[in-house]
Amino acid sequence: MTPSRHEKGTRLKRYLIAVVVAGLLLFGCYVAVSSYIAATIPPDELLLYEVTEETAREGIVIPLDEEMFRNLPVLDAILRGEGHEDEGGPYMPGDIRLVGSVEYPEKIRQETIDAYIFDSETGKRKYFEYEGRYYRVGTIYRD
Repeated sequence: MTPSRHEKGTRLKRYLIAVVVAGLLLFGCYVAVSSYIAATIPPDELLLYEVTEETAREGIVIPLDEEMFRNLPVLDAILRGEGHEDEGGPYMPGDIRLVGSVEYPEKIRQETIDAYIFDSETGKRKYFEYEGRYYRVGTIYRD
């Protein structure tokens, strides 16, 4: 006895539903694993970018003095250490220019993000002013 047309349609619907569910489960696993990896692998370097004054005024501008350099050794290493690049082409609105980088061997924790990247109270990006120029910190992962 051959299956009726109605039974064939029902089987096809069940098959399609099973395929869609399996696809959604695989996609969910992919998202979960990639999010976990991104959240647990520390960046290898902190980068310092020079930005325009207009860009810096959109966040919180922190002037760098001797006390700030003691509290933020990465900025001291990049801005006053070897490898600091003062030269660069003219800026266009919104441009950034890589000034330097430093290896950052410890795992990035919330304290590091609060110190260098975002203000924990306002959620705005931190910008640092030194000798009339404005900078922001970024991170990079090496494969």
